[in-house]
Amino acid sequence: MTVLIPRSYAPNRRAAFGLLAALFALPLASAPAWALHMPKVAELPASALQPFMQSSSQIWDAVLPLPDGRMLLEAPAWVGNTGPQLFVRDTNGQLAAWPNAAWNAPEGDAQTRFVALGGLTRTADGHIWVLDSGVTNRKNPPVAPPKLVEIDPGTNTVLRTVPVQASALRPGSILSGIAVHGTTAYVPDSGVAGLLVIDIATATARRFLDHHPDLIASRPIVTPTGPVRDNTGRYAAVDASMVAVSPDGTWIVLQAPGQYLSRVSTAIFTDPDITPAAFEESVTQWFKTPSLGGMTIDNDGTLYWADITTSSILSYTTGRVPRRLITDPRLQWPTTPGLDGHGHLYVSASQLNHSTAFGAPSATITWPITIYELTLPTTPPPG
Repeated sequence: MTVLIPRSYAPNRRAAFGLLAALFALPLASAPAWALHMPKVAELPASALQPFMQSSSQIWDAVLPLPDGRMLLEAPAWVGNTGPQLFVRDTNGQLAAWPNAAWNAPEGDAQTRFVALGGLTRTADGHIWVLDSGVTNRKNPPVAPPKLVEIDPGTNTVLRTVPVQASALRPGSILSGIAVHGTTAYVPDSGVAGLLVIDIATATARRFLDHHPDLIASRPIVTPTGPVRDNTGRYAAVDASMVAVSPDGTWIVLQAPGQYLSRVSTAIFTDPDITPAAFEESVTQWFKTPSLGGMTIDNDGTLYWADITTSSILSYTTGRVPRRLITDPRLQWPTTPGLDGHGHLYVSASQLNHSTAFGAPSATITWPITIYELTLPTTPPPG
């Protein structure tokens, strides 16, 4: 999922960006061979993208279809939503707070309610893992410590909560995005660039890639109308906030909205002999992506990206074949897409740049917010 928490570029960020640009300008003998360029022409016509559902009150930033035909919808507090933060849409189109109203209560014990959702994912066993960052507003201190919540969609019950150890956080940490494989959760820190690797069984969190340049927002977030700025006129920035893990758990991909996609082998997190230098060099720049609003991964390892810059849905195979599936002006800031396993992708045109997420005193959303259904191509990728 994508959670875009704004932060103005500080002087050290400009220095990091300048250093990073200089490094890219050098002839690196060990640099990986780049994949094909993203096609400029979309494969699908506008008719492949159809409105699926709408809301005149909620800004959805993640869609997660379930195998039984239901759909989970995230409406996080940090973008200005009030009311439930996690909905379920049943097969009749009716919406309800999920897993129940108590977990979506605006007040009460922070250990037994959602404070500030920052992502959700479905694991191989069918369970749903939800990240609660505890940060409802960038300008304010955390309301509660972050936690992970495991939910059984078959019974609509919370199975357990996993607190995130404070020792893995930094002043200003804002956790955003979650991927889970087996008993390991991968959670980026979008407030202070880094990656938390959490052992679910023991609730032990370790921090890696702290301040790694590939996890830092070194480019502006760009929409079709230009770079996004906060209410002070500065570029809105957010560190790594998107993550996905391969079906076999051997690698993860990470991205800040204003950065490029990076791939990391998960073996490094358990290798006792890896050196600090080798650890830093283990991050591979995987594709020069545009500004993204979210991404998801299919069972075959294909990545699907919501492209903010060109209002597109893109895909990228494990063989590094990029595809521009559709480009459509209706996709105003598309966010984390969801796949139903039957040839359809669902994505919310969230208009986040018109929400209060980037410091605006009031929202300028053009209601309703629409979730679109995209019928995916049946032809295999070229090459």
